[in-house]
Amino acid sequence: MADITLHTSNDAGVTCVSNAFIDEYMKDANGEFVKIYLYLLRLLGQDELDIDISLLAEKLDHTERDVKRALSYWEKCKLISLEYNSSDELTGICFLEPSGNSNTCSSQVNENKNYEHQGRSPLPKRQEYSISQMNHFKEDDDMDDLLFVIEKYLGHNLTVSDLNYIIYWTADLHFSTELVTYLVEYCIDKGHPSIKYMDRIALDWASNNISSVEEAKEDTIQHSDAYYNICKSFGINNRGLIKSELEYVQKWKKLGLSADVIEEACRRTIVNTNKPNFEYADKIIDNWVNHKVKTLDDVKVIDEEYKKKFKNTSVRNTKTVTPNNRFNNFDSRDYDFDDLEKTLVNKK
Repeated sequence: MADITLHTSNDAGVTCVSNAFIDEYMKDANGEFVKIYLYLLRLLGQDELDIDISLLAEKLDHTERDVKRALSYWEKCKLISLEYNSSDELTGICFLEPSGNSNTCSSQVNENKNYEHQGRSPLPKRQEYSISQMNHFKEDDDMDDLLFVIEKYLGHNLTVSDLNYIIYWTADLHFSTELVTYLVEYCIDKGHPSIKYMDRIALDWASNNISSVEEAKEDTIQHSDAYYNICKSFGINNRGLIKSELEYVQKWKKLGLSADVIEEACRRTIVNTNKPNFEYADKIIDNWVNHKVKTLDDVKVIDEEYKKKFKNTSVRNTKTVTPNNRFNNFDSRDYDFDDLEKTLVNKK
C-alpha cells in the first residue's frame, strides 16, 4: 500500500479549521467523518509526514473501510482532492478551501445520517462485566482456550478491559470462538494488535450480519485493494464477484506477487479470451509462480525466454503487434506473446 502525502492549496502556513467548515459542513456530517477530517488537518501541520489508510485507521480505532468512506464523503463535498498513482493507489490528499456552500454534498447527507443503521443490524448495548461474570466466562474450556490463543497472539496477558471486549464479542455479538480467533489473526496480520481496533472490525462485521469465518473472509476480500484492482483490470464494474471468483482473489493475494503482475495476468486474459476468465488468469499466474516471478521485470525475463525458445524451435508467430500500454515494452516485431501465452495456457 502506497504512502500518502498530505498537502494543501492554501499557503497560509498554519493549520486551522475554517469557519465555513464549522458553520456549513460539520453540522450535517457523520461524527466519525468529522473526526477523520480534523485529524488529517492536525497531521497537515507536521513536516515530511507520510501516512497510509492503515495507519489512520489504527490511530483513530476505525476500520480502513471507515477511513475510505470518510475520504470519499469529503471529496464529494469538495473539501479535499484525492490523488492516485498509475496503479490507482491513493498517494495524496490535497485540502481545498471551503467555499462556504455545503450544497455540493447535500446528496450525501441522508446517506451519512443513516450511516450506522442503513442496511446494518442494530448492535446490542455494551456493558461492563463483573469479576464474577469474567471468572464464569473463563471456566468454559473453549473460552479458556480462546483467551490463551489471544494472549499468545498479543504477546501479553489480557487486561480487564481486554476481557470486556472479548466477552462482548462472544456473549453479546454471538461470535463463535473460531470467528474471534480469525478476527484476532486478521488484525495481527494487518499489523493492528490493538484490541480497540479489533473491536471496530467486530462491530463492522456484526452490523453487516457476518457470523462465520467464511463470511468474514469474503468480506475482507471484497474490501481489499486487490479486489478493486482485479475488478478494474477485468472491467467488472456492474456486479460483485461470485464465490468461486473470490477464491481466486484470495489465492492470488497469498502468492506475494506485486499488484501490477496480477493486473497484467488479467489484461492478457482479456486479450486472449475477450472476457474476465478467472480460471484462465489463474493458469497464467501459476505459470509465472512456477518461474519464481514476483514483479513485472520478472515477467519480461520470462517473455524473453519464451521468445528465444520458440525462435530456436522455429515456432514463431509472424503477426506484428503494436505495443499499446506500459506492459508491452519489449520487441514484438515477429512475436505475439499474447497469442503464445494463449497456446501455453490451453496446453495445460
